[in-house]
Parts: sequence; structure tokens; C-alpha cells
Amino acid sequence: MNISNFKYLLLSTLIFFSVTLCAQYREKGKSVVWKIGFNEQYEDNLNFKERYSDEIKAIAQKSKRGSGISKDIDVLFVGSSSIRGWRSVYQDMQPLNVVNNGFGGSTIRDILYHYNVLVKPFNPDKIVLYVENDVIHDAGVYVDTYILFDLFRIFAHKVNSDFPLATLFIVSIKPSPSRFSLLDKQSAINSMLKSFADKMPNIEYIDVASQMMTPNGVDSTLFINDKLHMNAKGYQLWTSIIKPVLTL
Repeated sequence: MNISNFKYLLLSTLIFFSVTLCAQYREKGKSVVWKIGFNEQYEDNLNFKERYSDEIKAIAQKSKRGSGISKDIDVLFVGSSSIRGWRSVYQDMQPLNVVNNGFGGSTIRDILYHYNVLVKPFNPDKIVLYVENDVIHDAGVYVDTYILFDLFRIFAHKVNSDFPLATLFIVSIKPSPSRFSLLDKQSAINSMLKSFADKMPNIEYIDVASQMMTPNGVDSTLFINDKLHMNAKGYQLWTSIIKPVLTL
């Protein structure tokens, strides 16, 4: 971690409980302007209201009366396509009672925007967050590492405010052959998230990234043909890393 990132992390950690951060944002046409730390604003144009709208509507049905899904659960999984595609998570995590609210190729901004659908209606003991797509240029949008970290921090603050007895587990951004060129940026945000979690109560960092590497680079046997999304072997590895932490 470079000095500037370390200083930002330190200052952010110090104000975590002293400043109320509600992930405030305002709509600006199809864009969203985020209010982040230190009186800064960040604007992007990913059209959060409309993209993945069908998936968000389907997720919203889970919390409605008559859905057959209990709101009182052991673990809530939230995240992007690596969570959405974990179709065996219900079996893999038994006997834990889990809900999988992964969707699309979501970013942390998508998750904050739809927080009241994805997270707020449930009463989980533990929340697992995995999201990696903020590190790419999405629709021409590039998110600086310090802004990305602040958005993760805002999510953590919201969880702490709404579920003070719950533990948030932040899963490291995974390496993949198709995004190998982004490994340095992934490693930078992973380092910041680990340092942040180490200093915060009720937040844990789960390292999957290091165990997906070999001496020759990313373990390509963990991925389907697109070299981005995981196959059954990849999810078996994740299960072996994540489940023991959740069942402690």
C-alpha cells in the first residue's frame, strides 16, 4: 500500500464512528451523484435505476410476505456475478440458512443504490459482501481506488447502523485470467479493505485471492471458458475458505 492510500485509510478509520455516513446520493438525469467522505462528491452515469431492474424486482419478491423465505437468516450473501452464479451456495453452506442476493455484474455503487432491497429487509446474523466490477472501466467510468474504498466503507457503516449485532464479511476481489492486467489495482483495494477490517469491530476480511494464485499466476483451472467466472472447482475452493469462517 502506498503512503497516500495509507493516510487516507487511517483518516477514514478514525472518523468511521464519529461521522454519520448514509450513502447519500441524488439523481441527476440518468446519473447519480454520490456524497462520500470529506465533503467530496462522485458522479457516474451507470443508470442504476434501470440496469439490472428485472433482477432487482425478483430479489424484492424474496422479502415479501408469502415468499416462503424467512427474513431471519444466518447469512445474507450480497454481490456481483460471482455471488449470483453461486447456485450451489444453499447446499454448500448447510446447515446455515442463507439468502443469495447477488445480481448482474454489479458494482458497490449498484449495491448501495439498491441497499433497501438487497439488505435492509432481512435480519441476518452475518453478511457476506463480494463485488469486483468497480475496478474496470464500466460504460467509460473509472473509479479511483480511494473513492472505491470510501464506497465500501459507507456500505460497512450502513450495515453497522442497521445491524449492530451482525458481522460483515468482506471477501477479497478475486484474481482472474481475463482481468490479470488489473491485478495491481485489485491488490491495492484488497490491502486497504483488509487493513480497514482489521481495525473495525464486527467486520472480517476473507482472503480468497491468495489461494487462487499459483507460482505461475492465476489458477486457470478454477474458471469457465470466459476466464472470469468460476467453475465448480472454483466454488468448491471458495466454500472451503468461506464456510469455516462463517461457522466459527
